Amino acid sequence: MPSAVRYRVTPDAFEEQIRYLHDNGYYSIRLKDWHTAMEKKRPLPGKAVMITFDDGYFDFLTYAWPILRRYGFHATVFLVADYVGRSDSWDNVYGEEIPLLGWSEIRQLRDMGVEFGSHSASHPYLTALSPEKIVREGARSRAILGRELGITIRAFAYPYGDADHVVQHLIGACGYVYGLSAKQDLSKFQDPLLALPRIEITGSDKLQDFIEKLNVRPTQVVS
Repeated sequence: MPSAVRYRVTPDAFEEQIRYLHDNGYYSIRLKDWHTAMEKKRPLPGKAVMITFDDGYFDFLTYAWPILRRYGFHATVFLVADYVGRSDSWDNVYGEEIPLLGWSEIRQLRDMGVEFGSHSASHPYLTALSPEKIVREGARSRAILGRELGITIRAFAYPYGDADHVVQHLIGACGYVYGLSAKQDLSKFQDPLLALPRIEITGSDKLQDFIEKLNVRPTQVVS
């Protein structure tokens, strides 16, 4: 049976990573900050990182968010709209289902400064869908999240990082400004807004691996 260990960072390891960022002068930014820098082609000052979480697991509230707040960081969480308050049944190949945040917890986090984006309506491989179904995934999720949170949803993280130019175009047509991929790279001024790369931090990463992935560069997108 496949293992989900790759996608899990222990609370102790996560705190060690966030403490490293804090102690070494990093600070967190939001997508709009990086968008402004891209438009002006003006590097952000200091060591800027954006911290993202896909799927919206309940343990973001119990473990990750308290650690982020303790060290003065914020984050963006991408939600699977039709599964809010349920579990990650799309990952049942791993032999377990993990609880997801419900709307009350999400609104609580929103009020504390967490930003939210879409991770589709049902977490499919988007390139396997027809254009109509891709639009349905993007538009339905954006409508649900916008209605429940009272905000305009502008960011979309592609499930499994599965996207091509057609998917990116159709997600943009749904009203999203930003698309976050699973391409392992630092974000640069010339990156398309609907194909922003990220750096994946895995459960097997030691602190030194984390540091090497950061590469001590001032403009990065970290997940």
